[in-house]
Amino acid sequence: MGGATALFVLAALFLSGGPAQAGRELPYFAALRNAVTNVRVGPGLGYPVHWVFHRRGWPVEVVNRFGHWRRIRDNTGEIGWIHGALLTPRRAAAIRLRGGHNVALRAAPEDKARVLAYLAADVLVRPESCAAGWCEVEVTGHGLDGFVPQARLWGVYPDESF
Repeated sequence: MGGATALFVLAALFLSGGPAQAGRELPYFAALRNAVTNVRVGPGLGYPVHWVFHRRGWPVEVVNRFGHWRRIRDNTGEIGWIHGALLTPRRAAAIRLRGGHNVALRAAPEDKARVLAYLAADVLVRPESCAAGWCEVEVTGHGLDGFVPQARLWGVYPDESF
């Protein structure tokens, strides 16, 4: 493949949001590619910015597509549009609290397993696998691995196994 052709293919993949996102069944979770991401009220640059994310790697749920644009839902239920190139299919999840209690990161997928750490709200994790109500996660940027209840993550569906 010539240099110009390769450049064109790479540009097309970037603008389409990448091959992994183009044909995925809706809805699905993705993560924000950039540290600052504008979310618009409609699918295009002509629409006003509704809000701005300031967190690279934050998980969002893609609920619809229009061309290169993705309609997303955040962890608070807000909905807006971002360009598909601003998403990465790399899985991410955020800790959600219930009753104000931090989430225990455990050494094994069971309630009585040794606690490795307590995770606060909105701590980013990378889910490695999920099964039987537990997800094995890596705590982003902290070198910690362990298990958390699947229901305590935003970025993974309750019945999802992988």
